[in-house]
Amino acid sequence: MFHSRFSRGRRALGGGVAALLLLTAACGDDEADSDTATDEDAAAEGELRSFEDDNGTIEIPSDPESIVACGYAVLPLVQAGADLSAVCEWSRELDNMDDETLAAYEAVPKVGRDADASSINYEGIAAAEPDLIIMGVPAPALPDLDMETLEALAPVVVLAPSAPGDWRELGERYADAAGVGEAYGEFKDEYETLAADIEARYADSLGSLSFGGICTPCGVAEGTYSREYASSYTSNHFDLLGLSFPGESSDPQIAHAEYLSVENIGDDLGAVDVIVYGVEADGSIEPTVADLMASPLWQNLPAVQAGNVVEVRHHSAATYQTAILALESIDEGLAALPLTAG
Repeated sequence: MFHSRFSRGRRALGGGVAALLLLTAACGDDEADSDTATDEDAAAEGELRSFEDDNGTIEIPSDPESIVACGYAVLPLVQAGADLSAVCEWSRELDNMDDETLAAYEAVPKVGRDADASSINYEGIAAAEPDLIIMGVPAPALPDLDMETLEALAPVVVLAPSAPGDWRELGERYADAAGVGEAYGEFKDEYETLAADIEARYADSLGSLSFGGICTPCGVAEGTYSREYASSYTSNHFDLLGLSFPGESSDPQIAHAEYLSVENIGDDLGAVDVIVYGVEADGSIEPTVADLMASPLWQNLPAVQAGNVVEVRHHSAATYQTAILALESIDEGLAALPLTAG
């Protein structure tokens, strides 16, 4: 399985982070007794609460005032106005953010690259003096986290997506952990209403058809491309639309997508009725995928020859607010299909 079982306790540290923490402690020796008493009083007054994450039950602040977030947790918490003191980058959705959200995101110090757990700057997290850390890196990246170091800094909530479509459930749980659950749900009704409307309008014309996805951000390398099944990088935006993405990966740990041979793309996607793929907000496509789409192998696919392809802008969206943009793009694409004409 993806999820590692980490200890919920705090352990001794080594290296630069340990030195930093020890220095901070040394500067405050004279106030140690009073600080300890204050912490005990806060706990006694019920300012901690139990929270269930991937690894069990953890005690977290009821009203956290300094949160560090990484991975899929970043943008939901920025949107909801959580008290963030540092975040990992979330560059995949820069084009999806409105001006206010982008300004708030850019104002927070960065301590890692997107969902890359191996890039996390632990000294930067320590400098942010968090009272809560929320880790939303994908499940396969969990082994790259130094949980001993993180848990020595603050309580750590681990909510790791196993598939890209998990953002719907996890976004609300990230916000709940941060104490901003009500603010995060502002766009949920609009998102679900739009999805239900799209499903109803295309149920008769498209509901019985099969769909296949291409992961355009994954690129084409060494003669392989990435096919998406249900709830994958782009296809997850079709999850609530009543449209079928049959099949699953041969890798039991990553059921939503797999790398397949470009030479065999006719066998893999030749039987699907509609092919979907992501494009950037300006309509551009990842260069190696664009090369594939210019090749006879792609051009000879029955769905391509029939014009049954759907380009999805804002395909990297992973919050209700930004996924509305993806649904609007899908709506436009489905309406333009020859299958729905007339």
